[in-house]
Amino acid sequence: MPGTAAPVTAKEPRFLAMLAALLAIFTAIFSSNLPTPLYAVWQVQMGFSATALTAVFAVYVFGVVSMLLTLGTLSDKIGRRQLLVPGILFITAGVLVFYFARDIYWLGTARILTGIGTGIVTGAASAAVIELDPDNNWTRAATMSALFFTMGAFAGPTLSSLALAFDSGASSWPFLVTLGLCGLTLVLLLTAPWPKDIGRRQKNFHFRDWRPTPVKVPRALLGAFAFSAAGICLAWSTGSLYASLGPSLARELVGVSDRAMAGLFAAAWQLTAGISQFACQRQPLDRLILIGPPLLIGGLLCLALAVISSSPVMFSIATLATAMGAGATGVVALAAISQVAPAEERGGIISAFYLMAYLTMATVVLGVGLVSDLIGFGNTVIGFTALISLAALTLLLVAVKTRRTSMY
Repeated sequence: MPGTAAPVTAKEPRFLAMLAALLAIFTAIFSSNLPTPLYAVWQVQMGFSATALTAVFAVYVFGVVSMLLTLGTLSDKIGRRQLLVPGILFITAGVLVFYFARDIYWLGTARILTGIGTGIVTGAASAAVIELDPDNNWTRAATMSALFFTMGAFAGPTLSSLALAFDSGASSWPFLVTLGLCGLTLVLLLTAPWPKDIGRRQKNFHFRDWRPTPVKVPRALLGAFAFSAAGICLAWSTGSLYASLGPSLARELVGVSDRAMAGLFAAAWQLTAGISQFACQRQPLDRLILIGPPLLIGGLLCLALAVISSSPVMFSIATLATAMGAGATGVVALAAISQVAPAEERGGIISAFYLMAYLTMATVVLGVGLVSDLIGFGNTVIGFTALISLAALTLLLVAVKTRRTSMY
């Protein structure tokens, strides 16, 4: 009848709540990656060293890790939305500090707040997306989470790179856009109807009884875990180089004079790695292990040649090749450990897996910064490519010799 509202279907509440959780993932990753192209600008304006720059990047990792170690299971107890809202509030606080930043201490504080918020949001939001899928399709839900993660990782540095291209308020208006995004996410989280049986606070839960779940790996799975952890550490170490120092590398060593273009290399790396992960999801692991590490090694060789010859073209090839290699290697690592981990211990094992990845990211970034101040940025990057290539080759030889991927 005219004027009669359409009936509300059972799936509509789930759709809005699922959209809120996905938007929370996008907002967290977007805000985390937004500053990447701006670090080189701040370094010039505020006058801090390469070590200090990488330290600012690394403290974000420690913020994420601290939440993984302490609050990883809390959303199971108090509800998904109840933890997502404070997570977004931490991210909002970090964005505000970035906006008003006047020195490196402000930048470090902003990164810590953003890291804490991201650590809170990603786990709770990913679990919520899986639970809220209207058809209980876990594969689709996981793919949607990964898609919004990749979109955020690409869109953040792209926006700030565009701001640099306009060369007006590059370190201010992108953060205003991010504040608007945080506000939209909060409104949707607070107003979207959630199904009564999903993500609610447990009736008998009391904060005084809650304890963080320890991160541990069963002794029987240490071999499989070491193989998978080595794979993800390889992938994330290369990604962290692009995320923290990619724009500086492009401008100082490769000869990309345009600041906006230099920033887009970090965005391109994230987008390519994300696309390659989607492309590799249905491929057998024994094939991917023969593709990922060799492609990563080839890309790292191109990166070294780009630095030696100051070639933007070679750097572009290196960006695409390392991203595709890291994406394929990361899929192997995650699939390998997920498939052997028993269901009752999978959460803790996966948390340990990501803990290794984040700690490797921080270690690599800090190490590159420290060594750069001693022997120079160019020599450090070339040494980095040699070290990671050797590690990737070792992983490949171990996989072939032990035929580890044939186990899955």
